[in-house]
Amino acid sequence: MIFFVFLHLLEHFYFYTERMASMKQRIFHQRITMAWKCVLVLNSFLVLYFFWIKMAILGLLFVMIVVGMLERLLHTTYTFLQIKSIELDTEMEFLVIDKGRFSTNKKIALRDIVRCMPMRTHFGLAHYLLIAYGAKKVLAIEPDDEKGFVEELTKRQKAEELSFASEEI
Repeated sequence: MIFFVFLHLLEHFYFYTERMASMKQRIFHQRITMAWKCVLVLNSFLVLYFFWIKMAILGLLFVMIVVGMLERLLHTTYTFLQIKSIELDTEMEFLVIDKGRFSTNKKIALRDIVRCMPMRTHFGLAHYLLIAYGAKKVLAIEPDDEKGFVEELTKRQKAEELSFASEEI
């Protein structure tokens, strides 16, 4: 009896490790720009000012704003995932954008991404990547390593096209 339980657990462990081995990921973090730093410093000074003049409600409101901004800034990740579907026995590539605990993840299939362009704001103060996907949808992201992100995106899109072409044959 114990042998069968052990065999059953071993089978589940093998299934789990096989599934995890089929998942490959690459993570990029969000770039911390000068604008983010300035806004955080300004809001922190407002927190101190409101507590100094004994306006605790406004001080607590700005504390919540600063905590939310820090949460979004520190925990935003852009993850490339290659997941092997158990039902279809095919691998699909996704870009998962996680903007922290207080927001939902956004998943974009790499097949849907049409274009990724580097963009600059007025006077060149900030730069970001503009991703066009789906039916006229756009998304602005700020990865820490823009060049590495674009290289990884093009590499995975080419691999996705090759695997999709081999499946059709």
